[in-house]
Amino acid sequence: MKSTLALAILFAFSITPSASARGYSGWENQSMISNGQGVSSPSFWEGLKSQNPAGLAQNQRFKFQAAAATFDDTTRNLRGSAALLGGEGPVGFGLEYSQFDSVPYAPSTHDVSGGLALRLNAIHTDFGITGHFVNGRSGSYNVGFLFDPGHRVRFGLMGTGVQNGFRDVGAGLTFEIDPAIDLVVDSSYNLSSKDSVVKPGITLHAARFEISAAYGFNVHGTSEPLLYTKFSAAIGIELADHVLLEYSYRGLPQHMLGLTIR
Repeated sequence: MKSTLALAILFAFSITPSASARGYSGWENQSMISNGQGVSSPSFWEGLKSQNPAGLAQNQRFKFQAAAATFDDTTRNLRGSAALLGGEGPVGFGLEYSQFDSVPYAPSTHDVSGGLALRLNAIHTDFGITGHFVNGRSGSYNVGFLFDPGHRVRFGLMGTGVQNGFRDVGAGLTFEIDPAIDLVVDSSYNLSSKDSVVKPGITLHAARFEISAAYGFNVHGTSEPLLYTKFSAAIGIELADHVLLEYSYRGLPQHMLGLTIR
């Protein structure tokens, strides 16, 4: 995996960088994938999968997104999902249906997730909320915001399990050192166990290609609140103007492959 990542990084640098770096403008091609755990650099679609829901504000077109995921290195614990995403001006939204085959849920478990995000240009801030409803029962909710005070810096905050007074909280910073390179540091904290994780990473942007890599460290405790420890990576490719392909390793599930039609 690491050798493949190194080759992909070299490939990314060989492509002409895109004219506009990912940032407050919300260009979808600059948010195909996330970094860290998507606290300060979420993708436009993974807010429905427990990343920062404010990232849904990056949706500027209506699109269909299908994904397959597994929670280990086999194909025994599959999840299939289908989502409708969209946005116009300051508003972004998403609705997703997921079907689980096995762990972390019982077989034939289904999950319906919905989210809404709002961009407030006057204060350079995106707000978002998502809800997750397993088998139609009472749901869990995540909230988040992204603050972009300048061209090169973006801050992110999010919380999970809001209905119970928050379970995990995350904070992150993304710094653009070049139109084609972002440095990311995400962190998370579990309010019950007091366990915490810090996860630095890097994202490379090109005209039709993105790649990210991060490595998480336990600061306190051994659990992984919100952020996976050790190595994570993601790749996004614009196959055509209307077709995007995304793959992540140890993002939220172990492996996730997504296809977006817009």
